Amino acid sequence: MKIKNLKLIAIAFLVGSALPFVLLSGDTSAARDDSVAGIGFGTVETLEANYKDWEAEYVKNGGDRNVVLQLGAFKGLSTEHTYAKGEAKLDLIEGRVAVEVSGLSQEQSYDVWLMDNGPESSILPDDGDEFIRLGTLRGEGASARLEASLGSETFAAFYPDLAIVTPEGKKPTTDRILVGATTLFHRLHRTAQEGRLGVFADVKPATAPAPERNLIERMIDAISPTAQAQIGPNPNPTTALELLIAAGRQSFFNDTFDGNGRTCGTCHREDGNLTIDAEFIATLPPNDPLFVAEFVPALANNFENPVLMRKLGLILENVDGFGNPGVMRGVPHTLALLPNTLKPAPIDGTNPAVLERTGWSGDGAPGTGTLREFIIGAITQHYPKSLNRTPGVDFTLPSVAQLDALEAFQKSLGRRQDLVLSGPGALSLKNEIAAKGQQIFMNPGNVPGLFVGSNAGAGKCFLCHANAGAGDTVVQIVLGTPTADTNANFDTGVEDLPSQPADLVTPPQPNPPDGGFGQAANPGGGFGDGTFNTPVLVEAADTGPFFHNNAIETIEGAVAFYNSAAFNNSPIGPAVGGIQLEATEVVAVAAFLRVINALENQRSATDLLLRARATSNAPAAREMLRLAISELEDELGVLDAGGLHPSVQGRLRASFGILDSAIAASSKGGRDTRINQVLALLAACQSDMVN
Repeated sequence: MKIKNLKLIAIAFLVGSALPFVLLSGDTSAARDDSVAGIGFGTVETLEANYKDWEAEYVKNGGDRNVVLQLGAFKGLSTEHTYAKGEAKLDLIEGRVAVEVSGLSQEQSYDVWLMDNGPESSILPDDGDEFIRLGTLRGEGASARLEASLGSETFAAFYPDLAIVTPEGKKPTTDRILVGATTLFHRLHRTAQEGRLGVFADVKPATAPAPERNLIERMIDAISPTAQAQIGPNPNPTTALELLIAAGRQSFFNDTFDGNGRTCGTCHREDGNLTIDAEFIATLPPNDPLFVAEFVPALANNFENPVLMRKLGLILENVDGFGNPGVMRGVPHTLALLPNTLKPAPIDGTNPAVLERTGWSGDGAPGTGTLREFIIGAITQHYPKSLNRTPGVDFTLPSVAQLDALEAFQKSLGRRQDLVLSGPGALSLKNEIAAKGQQIFMNPGNVPGLFVGSNAGAGKCFLCHANAGAGDTVVQIVLGTPTADTNANFDTGVEDLPSQPADLVTPPQPNPPDGGFGQAANPGGGFGDGTFNTPVLVEAADTGPFFHNNAIETIEGAVAFYNSAAFNNSPIGPAVGGIQLEATEVVAVAAFLRVINALENQRSATDLLLRARATSNAPAAREMLRLAISELEDELGVLDAGGLHPSVQGRLRASFGILDSAIAASSKGGRDTRINQVLALLAACQSDMVN
């Protein structure tokens, strides 16, 4: 949300979207009770849906008989850098393990360990953890292998959190070359087998964070929001997954991990669509933790670029290792981390180098690429007190329990599924320009080897953004799979754009080339293979600027990029047969993206209103009503900037006064009456927008 109202910016937000809106998910069930009010954007239903998708794939691939952990240099855990990689395959039923690694020095031998993290201890291996040494890797040409049979009872009491490769004779508490980690979903699967989904035997039960006393009253006139101030009234969640998500939300916005004062929410603002931009940054006080490079001497050099941060919202990232120059990247939002957003495509040359697509380049921290690793890498990158980045000194690493909670919160955010843009039940828009934009979005034109047609009016957008998400239709077509459920990396030529804002800033600022995925030296400069992750588009219109380097400010400009020489001369440009849209067609596609973003704002606001109506907790209801206002302000801004749906804009403006009255209502009945009035207005808005 790009909230324009200063008072709303100042209020501590409890953002939520627990209930789907009819257009986007087809589920119109009412909120259960006020227990979900403490988990913000997160919903148990979204987490469960994502887990079920993962579980189906896990079982299909062998389940507990084939647990595969990718091994790589793990930022924050590996004690030295290497390009070596491999995998450990675990049969938890029979107690067998097979490890294969390539790229290690052949002049040295290496041991392999499994680690079961101790209760409440840091994920960093220490003497409180339990270890099993599997043996020594034996070289076979370019690869080294190891097989071990531990017995069928081994994994009944020992559950591996990490697989670790060390130099032979060294302990994993001191030396770690390669590391692989299990994920939240692996651990949830174990609890599901035990009949207690989300209740972990090896950690203390999660408890909901206590609400800050009189938070709303204290913040109502504030002008300097902080990430910590964004935790609002929080009735106690009840189920294990609700507790897990609530604990993750608390950690996301409040845990500094004994570092420089930053939290995940320092950059992923809950009142900013879980991202941040220069407009939001301009509202922050000088002592906000975002600006630590400006007032902590130990972080004054090579930690951030304050000029590019303040002017363009760019953050310095050492994605190619701390020994290489950092690159300047925008902050991607973390909404709708659906399976097709995170699952790497098997045909783009980068898989199986990563397990999940995270970050702009799709390679996570980098290393094995999982969201779990991304969390550890983010703490190592952004939280330290000095550039030594020494765990236990400059910051502490999270425990398994904290990683579980943080992963659960992030995988519970936003929508549970993508739109349907073609075939039975396809979205049908009433605005003629947006409808034309949808048609252009879905027009494949001429794609060598795939489609034969005219490129006139062919946006070809759906090839990489199936149903306006991150799933790649081209992968579905090439592989013949029934669903586009994977995310591919592409080199679209964004780095080749002339006159990029970061290059125009005065005085001139360091802006090293960003090589995208991987860490190998790029002939064109930087490190990587030049490819970047495919982002989701439903939330795009109000989460700009666009692309990994914040190169373009408006959604119209982002669409127009695909007409550019930079794109059409890029590796992917000729592969799709080029794109050339007329100016009116660019506007039409942008209008389509604006309308689907507005509908998502409306879905989220409707959810918040239903939750506010369902709860008997008056402070929580008022908080959700304020959030509903902010979502509807977003919708109004998105539509107004595109000159779209004036009748809807009128209803949205009318809703603000009613919601202000609902907030001031002294009784639940009075509040609910006004909520119902706004729900009726939103139903009329949807009727105006969708056939």
